[in-house]
Amino acid sequence: MKRQLIACLVLMLSVSFISGCWDQKSIEDLNYLSAFGIDYQNNQYVLYAQSTDLSSVSKQKETPPNTSKTPVIISIGRGETLQSAMDNMQKDAQIPLFFGFVSTLIYHERMLQKDVIATFDILNRYGLLRYTKWVFGTREPISEVLSNHSVTGFSPLNSLLHQPQDVYKQRSFIEPIRYFTFISRFWEPSNTVIIPNISIYKYAWKENENFISRLTIDGIHAVYRGKWNGFFPNNDLLGLRWMNPHTEFAGLIIEEDKKPKATLRIQNVRVIVTPIKVGENPRFRVDIHMNGFVRELMGKISAEYIKKDAQIQIEKQIKGTFLKGVAAGTDLYGFEEALYKQDVNAWKQFAKNHNNKIKADALAEVNIHVRLSDSGKMKLNWYHYPEHLLP
Repeated sequence: MKRQLIACLVLMLSVSFISGCWDQKSIEDLNYLSAFGIDYQNNQYVLYAQSTDLSSVSKQKETPPNTSKTPVIISIGRGETLQSAMDNMQKDAQIPLFFGFVSTLIYHERMLQKDVIATFDILNRYGLLRYTKWVFGTREPISEVLSNHSVTGFSPLNSLLHQPQDVYKQRSFIEPIRYFTFISRFWEPSNTVIIPNISIYKYAWKENENFISRLTIDGIHAVYRGKWNGFFPNNDLLGLRWMNPHTEFAGLIIEEDKKPKATLRIQNVRVIVTPIKVGENPRFRVDIHMNGFVRELMGKISAEYIKKDAQIQIEKQIKGTFLKGVAAGTDLYGFEEALYKQDVNAWKQFAKNHNNKIKADALAEVNIHVRLSDSGKMKLNWYHYPEHLLP
């Protein structure tokens, strides 16, 4: 009995020393940030932060759809450094800010032109900011980009800004990039980093006969050796998707006598870049293998013609985009990176003169191999509709 009494006293005494989580904040007592935007204006860093009501996310599947839009709060801070901008943003906060859920980082074009490296220290040093966030550039006011452009009844977190990979799987054009990939490619001296440009489009969707804004990716920013290397709109980038092995679903229209006859969806792209001449003016051979999935047939046309026309179009688009990059002094296809990985000594010979650029004759040969792998639930044939119904 005496031993049991002593054990109880020891237990009670030990419990008195347990302080517990007295400083723990409740979930509802924090302001959760979901996106950052960084600009540079009037010799000051301008930091934008988007915060979202997380209750709208948690209740989305538990309650009937809400016909009103979830409000988005945007905080703004300015300062001579990013930390001072963050401090100025926090000083006016009514409740503590939590940075652990930031999933998107947006650089304004002015920031890219000034100096991206200046932003790395705080973004990499601060433990709560993760490396998995998406990275975008923009030419629009960041406050407008961070506003709510989601579909009615959905949280702002269900948008292109926070889930770009889902849209890319349905239409592969410009691949989204995560921060850890951006950082790793940024520090390699041979790499040209491609950052998607996000903007606002107001004339594609309607709600009750009124146009509503949507976010869209309408081009890229190129960064080479730490410096901004230009903006390229979508029209200049038609060949970029065919040089990307991550392309999952890209479209192509097959024409005959300038009339559409079929549409293809390209999948399983495999790209092989081989240096065939090295030195100060290297040249490369490109071999591309891909599968074509026939989505539409709008006329009597052979499989061989579909393959041939697809190969001609893809080669033309690849060369066109390459020349657009060369004209701006930008290696959009990463030929210098291929040289660096396959023959580092040849790359050193090329790169010892920092003014050296990939030239227009660097793309010496392009070989496209399209395999028609699928025609959906129907055979690859054309149905004989009445003449007046034909396109």
